[in-house]
Amino acid sequence: MTLGAGVGAAGRDKLPAEGVRGKRGLALLFAALLLCAGTVGAQALVETRASKNARIEALLEQAANAMAGVYDYRGTLVKRELFGDELLQQTIEFKFSRPFKVYVKYIEPHAGREAIYIRGVNRNRLRAHKGSLPDVAVSLRPHGAIAMAYNHHPITSFGLERMLEVGARNIRKAITQGDATLRVSDGGAVHGEPTWRIDMESKAGGRYVTVRNSETLWDLARRVEQDMYVILHHNDEIDGPAGIHEGQRVFVPNYYASRGEYFIGKRTFMMVKAKSWDHNGRLYESYEYPTLELNPGLEARDFDHRNKDYDFMVVNQR
Repeated sequence: MTLGAGVGAAGRDKLPAEGVRGKRGLALLFAALLLCAGTVGAQALVETRASKNARIEALLEQAANAMAGVYDYRGTLVKRELFGDELLQQTIEFKFSRPFKVYVKYIEPHAGREAIYIRGVNRNRLRAHKGSLPDVAVSLRPHGAIAMAYNHHPITSFGLERMLEVGARNIRKAITQGDATLRVSDGGAVHGEPTWRIDMESKAGGRYVTVRNSETLWDLARRVEQDMYVILHHNDEIDGPAGIHEGQRVFVPNYYASRGEYFIGKRTFMMVKAKSWDHNGRLYESYEYPTLELNPGLEARDFDHRNKDYDFMVVNQR
């Protein structure tokens, strides 16, 4: 009994200690496995993110390379742009040729309105007429109030290449800063063109910038590398590009859009559709091309206001 008791006592004293050590060992082993799994998971996540970003970068690079091989194009543009609380839709027929020639004709609204802009010609002003009586052709400053009325962008920024540049800059900024969600997927057919779709979503945010002496909002936008109308849209107290003064603090959003959808054709690699939402979650703008013909061989007459197929009249300077 004593021996048995002694053995039993020794067992009672020893077994729990071994059990504790065993449990601790298992716990440490389990923790190590979790750590390894977590590390592998984190590595997989980083690799997945890197792989996804690489796919997006490659797609943007292919789009840029394809764009470089397009010398002229024509088609129809449907654009929707937010002005105050109104989302205005416009349908426009257009022609574009390098190095930079643009002809546009409005289908709706303002049916018959036409404009031509050729960089370096006509004192870098656009020729336009409103298409309704009294109808007189005029030459306008591209960044002036008349030319910019109900437009987010001046005619000097028209075209597929500029749309790709804006979208690519927004996407690449998100990749570099790592503060946005990016996805790439099949985008379905956009007006008959099978597409890839890139989705980007970031947190709303920005910084305040102080206006310098004699700066307009155009000047400030160039300085901070942000779109002028994006800045204007997010500063309700500013009523126009000239409506700022030295020392004023202006809010500049981090991103062109807090959310974007970009569609790149699988056959042409053109960015054929782009949608952007502002920092309040409202659709800010949308551009798409129901018809698009690449490299049709446009001629000088396609950008000549004297073309008999156009309706320009006597030019007045404004």
